[in-house]
Amino acid sequence: MGKQYISTVSASKAHKSDIYGVEITSKYTISISSDGYAKFWDNKKDEVHQPTDFVQSLFINASGIHHLSVYENKIPSSTVQVTILAFACFNGEIFFKYYINGDFARIKDIAFKLEKCWIPGFYVDPENKQDFFLVTKMNGVTEVYTLSIESKEEEEEEEEVSIKFEKYGDLGGSTTTGSSRSWPSSSFSNSLSVNQTENKKCAVGHMNGNVLLYDFQTLKLVYTFKSTDLVVSRNPKLNSSSSVPRALAFSPGGTLLAVARDNQAAGSITLYDVQYGENVGTLATPSHSAKSVVGGFAHQGWIMGLDFDETGKNLVSCGFDKCVRVWDLDTREREATINISISDFDDTTTDQQDESIASGVKFIKKGIRGGAGGDNNDGICVVSFDRGIRWYREAGGI
Repeated sequence: MGKQYISTVSASKAHKSDIYGVEITSKYTISISSDGYAKFWDNKKDEVHQPTDFVQSLFINASGIHHLSVYENKIPSSTVQVTILAFACFNGEIFFKYYINGDFARIKDIAFKLEKCWIPGFYVDPENKQDFFLVTKMNGVTEVYTLSIESKEEEEEEEEVSIKFEKYGDLGGSTTTGSSRSWPSSSFSNSLSVNQTENKKCAVGHMNGNVLLYDFQTLKLVYTFKSTDLVVSRNPKLNSSSSVPRALAFSPGGTLLAVARDNQAAGSITLYDVQYGENVGTLATPSHSAKSVVGGFAHQGWIMGLDFDETGKNLVSCGFDKCVRVWDLDTREREATINISISDFDDTTTDQQDESIASGVKFIKKGIRGGAGGDNNDGICVVSFDRGIRWYREAGGI
């Protein structure tokens, strides 16, 4: 039986320009935009409320923000919860900010900035031994840093922390630090996912269609998941494919990697076994005939976002076809489809510049959102190029 999702609240004109991504923390839904701002939407309000009455804005950079990665963890042997934000901007810079115990009013800069970068990603060690930060560079290399956080007490008796990044090594390029193995320089890396288990793996998607699976602790390449696309750019300098992997996601248990690639004007989702490096299937929507699948497409447009729920049983995807799809990974079938439109908002009219392309999607864990069903039901948050944000919850279970 399929799932049903109910629209709870939405915010039209949430940003002044296209929204490129969304992350969910214990207290905030954080959206980022090409307008240069990050916005923090309060998760703890009643289900029926006006989101724009409970949002805080933070200007990051005039070039705009295209990716965001969030670190949220409690310091061992401490009651201090630290939230670190890495904002990737269109000028190639990564800006870092942090706050403690959910107190946005005390948000501060971290005196660490990176250049010529594209996608950031944090690794939170489940064993509390060593956290990491990874970032893809514009030359195709992925840099790895160790992340160390210590608690210290200020004279005013307010909790404070010390945050330090140290270069650990590189993934990709002509050679790999700490390894005798080498391989040709990769094309531009446009997607990244970090496995959040003790199995320290990351996946990097490249414009040539390939996805490289690394062990970022040993700095070694483990597998290459090659695109089946045969159409490659005739210009060798571009080193690009028409089967670009735009979104990657590891399952919570770290056993599966979902890869969303372009398939001409459509989008496909392939599942890989992380341990053995095997292609274990694809996700596709059925045609009008229950016995056939047209092209094996998951979406009728490029896929912009992927996310697993906390159980790993369901995967959510979104894209250029203006829809969000929830997939059951046990049956490999589509469980739900949410179509989005500018008409979802009561206080806005259709604008040719505001296409309702779903640019990012995240599952919301039980207990994160306030209101009816918040403790019992998973939710979904969708951001789009029509500058809107939409929150949904699974029906039933209240």
